[in-house]
Amino acid sequence: MNAKAEGLQQGHNGGIYSGGSHDDDGSDTTGGHNRDSFNGRRALHTGSPTDRNGISIDTQQQIEKPPSHGLRHCYIITADEKRRRDVHKMLSGRADMAVMSYPTRQLFLDGVSDMDQGCVILFGDEQGDVETTVRQLSSTERFLCLVLTSEDDIRLAIEAMKAGAADCLIYPCPEGDIQKSVDNALNQIREHIAEHSEQEEAKRQIERLTSRERDVLFGLMRGKSNKMIAIDLEISPRTVEIYRAHLMEKLGAHSLSDTLKVAFAAGLN
Repeated sequence: MNAKAEGLQQGHNGGIYSGGSHDDDGSDTTGGHNRDSFNGRRALHTGSPTDRNGISIDTQQQIEKPPSHGLRHCYIITADEKRRRDVHKMLSGRADMAVMSYPTRQLFLDGVSDMDQGCVILFGDEQGDVETTVRQLSSTERFLCLVLTSEDDIRLAIEAMKAGAADCLIYPCPEGDIQKSVDNALNQIREHIAEHSEQEEAKRQIERLTSRERDVLFGLMRGKSNKMIAIDLEISPRTVEIYRAHLMEKLGAHSLSDTLKVAFAAGLN
């Protein structure tokens, strides 16, 4: 008789990763990952597992691989064990998703500085100020929240959206709705991080310019010709051309439009 076993990995501050359960012949019995391995080995757990806070973990709950490069991250926060299992199951079968569960918001917040950016799923009808948590996480620019609430509490959904939630859904809801909202939130985070990285790189490039090269750049941003810039700076047009060539080289620009893109990305105006 095949004995089912499940790989468990303790996460940050008691959070639990989700992945797949397997028969002893290595087959995936949940339709998730083909292999549940940590550092190249299958992790097995028997008995009745609990997290370090004594929260019981259902041995049938699907368990995800720990975070690694290329994975997208989702964090479920609810004291309701059934809700944790149900939402876990909706998300943890994806090969690109690492899912962690926390029984309390404070437990999550205690370790949030060390976590990968991702989507945080909150339940609006549980104890605590959801709006404050949403606002706090959104301000980090590393997390966006999906709030699940009851049909009787639309007011909370509206306030959560005002506080910065990526989306609010009436729970229970179709699995596809939750997956879509999580994906949208993760895409927004990725786009923001990319924009932030581009801005920081542009700022570093601008910092390499001399004061006179910046003067020429500001003239170009105002749509002025080399001759007009030369008059403003009281230098020759030829000198302006030299400064312009130098600044474009430092910015890695091959045209005026490339130059202006870097300048605007750095926040110059």
